[in-house]
Amino acid sequence: MARKDIVEHEPSYLLHQMPYSETSQIVRIFSQNYGRVDLIAKGSKRPKSKFRSFLQPFLPLQLSWSGKSQLKTLRQTEIHGQYLTRIQGKHLLSAYYLNELILSFLRMEDPYQNLFALYASALHGFSESNPIEPILRQFEILMLSEIGYAINFETEALSQKPIEADLNYVFIAEQGFVSKRKHNSSPFVVKGQVIQAINEGNFSGQETLVWAKKILRLSIQYHLDGKELKSKKVFKAMERQDGSK
Repeated sequence: MARKDIVEHEPSYLLHQMPYSETSQIVRIFSQNYGRVDLIAKGSKRPKSKFRSFLQPFLPLQLSWSGKSQLKTLRQTEIHGQYLTRIQGKHLLSAYYLNELILSFLRMEDPYQNLFALYASALHGFSESNPIEPILRQFEILMLSEIGYAINFETEALSQKPIEADLNYVFIAEQGFVSKRKHNSSPFVVKGQVIQAINEGNFSGQETLVWAKKILRLSIQYHLDGKELKSKKVFKAMERQDGSK
């Protein structure tokens, strides 16, 4: 989408904010029609700033901004839509994880309308304390597809033969699913019926949830090229703490 000098009332969510000066901040947002955008919120650190109460993560906002450079100037903020019930605990950590994925992978000022809609839906699910894992897996799968790193859950990577329910496969992050017959030594073996369930978005089975997490984790780690997300470090610490109880 071509840049516009002035954008009015754009549905958006705040992802992250950082100091810019003694009184101002840079706010990094995810918007419906412009994707990732960085804005200067002038005077937002002042106690009586018109932006101060609105610039919070996970609030559904309408933002207006202007500017020709990559760093725009925030002009107006307002709440758009319904306040969500406060997101808490692991659901809150999961919401911050989605923010980190967006900041790490999405290109600046490219539209991702489908992903924006799924992000809004995910926050709604977190606010109602819905099961976390299906929400995360659906978002990860769509995000990878939107940025050009889609996982092919339908066919083998080398032969392009359809995935068969009664066969076993090995997942290789840089290739995809390969028949176990060609990788007999790999411990990472997943059933064809599980791959099919993931492809259908059917996460009702525990085995499917477990393998979907492993597959998506491998793929995301590969594309992060060695970088580790802060929220993932916290997840791991919480898992170790839960396991010691």
